[in-house]
Amino acid sequence: MEGGLTRQRAYLWLSAALLTTLLAAILAFRHPSPTPKENIETEELMVEHPQDAYQPKVRNSHYTQSKAKQFSTHTPQPISHTVEPPPTTVYHKDKQLLFNLNTADSLDLVQLYNIGPTFARRIIRYRTLLGGYVDKQQLWEIRGMDSVRYNDIAPHLYANPADIQLIDLNSVTIDQLKRHPYLDYYQAKAIVQWRDAAGPYLNIEDILKIPIIDNQTYTHIAPYLTCNSQPNK
Repeated sequence: MEGGLTRQRAYLWLSAALLTTLLAAILAFRHPSPTPKENIETEELMVEHPQDAYQPKVRNSHYTQSKAKQFSTHTPQPISHTVEPPPTTVYHKDKQLLFNLNTADSLDLVQLYNIGPTFARRIIRYRTLLGGYVDKQQLWEIRGMDSVRYNDIAPHLYANPADIQLIDLNSVTIDQLKRHPYLDYYQAKAIVQWRDAAGPYLNIEDILKIPIIDNQTYTHIAPYLTCNSQPNK
């Protein structure tokens, strides 16, 4: 009887020991102890003050100091743009400043507000193609002209039609005519061929007899035309 009790106690002790070991294993699996590497990362993520959370730590303090110095002395560069800056000397408020579009040069035009060297050259280049400006409204035909620029310069410009270069319908060639902004190659060719077929032009309105010369084209080109070399009557 006593031996049976001893054996039963041994079984109970062994069962309790196994149960304890099993519970310890389960707890160890669910809550592993941190490894040395995890301890280091945990320490690095800990902050003493809330503001430190916005300042990531860098192991190399020399690198940190050098980069901080670099950024502290950095000066932002200006953004490049294609718009011409106003000239250094601005006379756009001077009501006495007035230029003839047909005689003004680049040095004159750059004195106007919102006109730089590039746009001044455009004005003069287009004047050459036209043979002179009949009206300052023709400035609208220049690439890049807008209402702001035009309103700035228009009060200081005028066009004298007496300064334009006239085109003699009775002596002009096709190559000369087709260079004019208001005529294309086919219109220039038709004007010359009509002259060759019907004889010299007696007046500039005769070009309206040409089918491909419409009223709008005539209105634009008429101020530049003449019939000086008319035949003797």
